[in-house]
Amino acid sequence: MESRADQVRAFLLALLLHAGIVVLAWLSASWIWPVSDASAAGEPIQATLMVSKADIRRAQKAIKDSPAPAAEKPPQPLPSKNPQTSDTPLQQKAQKPQDRPDVVDQAAATKTAPPTPDPALQEQKERTRQAQVELTEDIERQREAESRQRLREQLEAIRRERDAAAKHTQMEEQRLAQLEDLRAAPKLAPAAPVMEAPVGNRGVDDSLLAKYKAAMQQTADSNWNRTGAPERVRCKVAFTQIPGGEVIDVQFLDCPFDDQGRDSVDRALRRNPMPYSGYESVFIRKPTITFCYPQEDCLP
Repeated sequence: MESRADQVRAFLLALLLHAGIVVLAWLSASWIWPVSDASAAGEPIQATLMVSKADIRRAQKAIKDSPAPAAEKPPQPLPSKNPQTSDTPLQQKAQKPQDRPDVVDQAAATKTAPPTPDPALQEQKERTRQAQVELTEDIERQREAESRQRLREQLEAIRRERDAAAKHTQMEEQRLAQLEDLRAAPKLAPAAPVMEAPVGNRGVDDSLLAKYKAAMQQTADSNWNRTGAPERVRCKVAFTQIPGGEVIDVQFLDCPFDDQGRDSVDRALRRNPMPYSGYESVFIRKPTITFCYPQEDCLP
């Protein structure tokens, strides 16, 4: 329990504290508030600064001799970290998407979303499209086949026309040759051109016709290459010639020769023209001749 002395001492301390606060407040007010200058009577004081030329020269020399201020260096840029050499390792995998709440009204989205196509209808459309593609390809192939067929038919028609023209030309040439033969052949007795007597006469007939037949037999024998022809086998042929002695056709009448032997007979008749000069009056257009060797064994 406090005594009376304690109470008196506390009162005095409080009083001193309040007194100190009042003094501090007065001092601070006198320091902050401005002090008004007292005006005095009389003229104001004027002063002039006198500087000599020597002082000016010393000041200029001092300024001249003073060192020039150093140029301020630009600040160094801060080094930036290279991402490849950064202390933080690079991210190897992408971050997983964060779960976000679905803020879209599902009912409204369902109403505005396009309708889901029917798989059966989609498959039917795909089949229809594929069928159209296949039909188009079939039509193109059919057109190509028809085009090739038309080209073949045109080529065949051109070939037939060419063959017909060649045949017609050959027939015309033969007809002209026959007309030339008839025009150039002398008028003979009616029986002479169709004479079918064998060529040659080993009797005593010395007529011009006998000599003509013997000359044709000799020419055929001299041109005949007997290789491949059988011996002592007779081959009777009839050939057609034009004025001048050129043989234009060969017909085998009675000839047992094979193909090789017949070919040698055909070449013998066509190799050189038959005798004609001097025998114009007894010319035979289609004579008959017999091939056989050796001659001594082929005599009748």
